[in-house]
Amino acid sequence: MSNEKLPICPRCESDTTSVLTTSPVKDVWVVYHCGTCFFAWRSTEGDYITDPKKYKKSFKFTPEEMNDFEVTPAIPELAIK
Repeated sequence: MSNEKLPICPRCESDTTSVLTTSPVKDVWVVYHCGTCFFAWRSTEGDYITDPKKYKKSFKFTPEEMNDFEVTPAIPELAIK
């Protein structure tokens, strides 16, 4: 992999991205991961996924908005009878 600058996250537009994994065949694709919103995407996906300006607005949010997200309730313990 080259020393290119990592992309910003298409979903939350933070710059906390990292490389999650790379293709087994050198330089075919890279999977990026956002450390802020946990979104992951492959470098070979269409620009409607990889380009923050073209990413569907209804799926976008800011890191600040994450503070207002509902917490998923914990799964209760299994009651063994």
